[in-house]
Order: sequence, then structure tokens, then C-alpha cells
Amino acid sequence: MELLRSLAALAEPPGRETQRIAELLGLGEPPEPADYDDLFLFQLYPYASVYLGLEGMLGGEARDRIAGFWRILEQTPPPEPDHLALVLALYARLCDLESEAPDAATGDRWRHLRTTFLWEHMLSWLPAYLEKLQELASPFYKAWGELLRALLQQEVLEVGQQDLLPLHLREAPDLPDPEAEGGEAWLDSLLSPIRSGVLLVRNDLVRAGRDLQLATRVAERRYALKALLGQEPASTLDWLAKEATSWEQRHQDWQDLSGPIADFWSHRAATTAERLHTARQQL
Repeated sequence: MELLRSLAALAEPPGRETQRIAELLGLGEPPEPADYDDLFLFQLYPYASVYLGLEGMLGGEARDRIAGFWRILEQTPPPEPDHLALVLALYARLCDLESEAPDAATGDRWRHLRTTFLWEHMLSWLPAYLEKLQELASPFYKAWGELLRALLQQEVLEVGQQDLLPLHLREAPDLPDPEAEGGEAWLDSLLSPIRSGVLLVRNDLVRAGRDLQLATRVAERRYALKALLGQEPASTLDWLAKEATSWEQRHQDWQDLSGPIADFWSHRAATTAERLHTARQQL
């Protein structure tokens, strides 16, 4: 589990230990602070709740569920228990507790908790996250993401596949019909990955403006998306539908790792593409 802890440390801002860990893992030159900031602070926020919460924002029930595992360990949850670094570190701790168990019954209990945490709070969102990371990251963080993907594959082989979807996914409604729920609420659902199946970051909306030859600027995502739809609703909806169709296939590329979870995310993206096409036709 030292590899997992090392990967967790690299999900934090670069510090004194970054170069040593990078050398040990063969990741090449350590990143500049600006590389970390651009990826994790401005584009791909490293918090599970952003991808598992219905609002696509920090906190909420998704964070509370992860905090519950800290309480199982009889520890006070940290302020941001769903931060990727803490998620990876907590999983490493559960693995340690299983291996250190004094008897088979205790070991089985820790194995159950380890398996639950892996499927409920890691594989429920990390495949989509790592898929987007490969598109956005510097070479260092791309290599970090590839190493994390390989480690997740090893863990799935260790604990086995699960047929039941994580609770986060089972309870999440999909993208609403824009006729039934339009306006600001509909924009919010588009920007909620668990509802739309699509990860839209700031760079994507800048790219949309460039592709559509529309005025845009780096801004809060909802503001930028609203501005694009206000200028050219038809072409923006077409662009978004194309993006959703792309994500339908991208999620399927993780089928070997997460099975029914990949199907869930892929179906969400397909539904979003259909509803965007419908909205386009109704203009």
C-alpha cells in the first residue's frame, strides 16, 4: 500500500517530498506548482462530491457518506474527507487493517469494508475522472493517472467485481427533460457529472466558444455555458450533444475495470445526448 500512499501524496500540491516520490515511481521531472494549480484547482477538482453530488458541487451527502468511514475507524473526519488524496490514504489504511487483523473474522470484516469503500467511493467516479485527466494533464500527471489506473485494476482483481451499483449512482436522477425542468436548474444538471454523464470543465467551454466562433472567456462554468446558450442556442446544443456522445464511448472504454459502473455512466451520457437533440429540435 506504499504505492497508494505515494500516489495520494502526489494528489496534494507539490512539496519537499514530491521529487523523491517522483523518482521512486519513475514519473520523471516533478511538476511545477502551476501544473498542479491548473489541473486540480481550475479544471478537474479532486473531490468525489463534485462528481457524485447532484449539484456537481463540493460537499453534500456524497461527502458525508465518505466521512462515515472515518467514523467507522473511530476518527473525526477531516474537513474535506472526499479529497482524492484523503480517499486514497483512507483506502490504504483499510487495506492495512485487513492485513493486520488478528483473526479471520476480523479480517473478513475489514475486507468487506475495504471492498465497499473501493466500489462505493472510488470506482464510482475515478474512471471518469482519470479519463478526463488524460486529456488535460501535464506529462507528469498523465503518468500519475496511468499508475493510479493500473493500481485500481489490481485492486479489482484482488477484491472481485461487484454487480450492484454504488448507492451514489442508484439514487441519482438522470438529466431532466428541458421542457419539464428548464432554466437554471437544467443548466445545473448539465454540469453535474452524475446526472449528465459528461465532465465539462472550464477548458471545454472555452473550446466550445472557439469551435462555434462565439465570444467566450474563462469564467465560472455555469456563467460560461449560459453565455454560449444565450448567443447561439442551436449550435451550442448541437456541440453539447456531440460532447455527450463522445462521453458515451469514453465511459465504455473502462468496462474492463468497472463493469456496470461504466454502463451506468455511458447510459447517462447517451440519455443526455438524446435530450439535447430533443431540446435542439424544440427551438
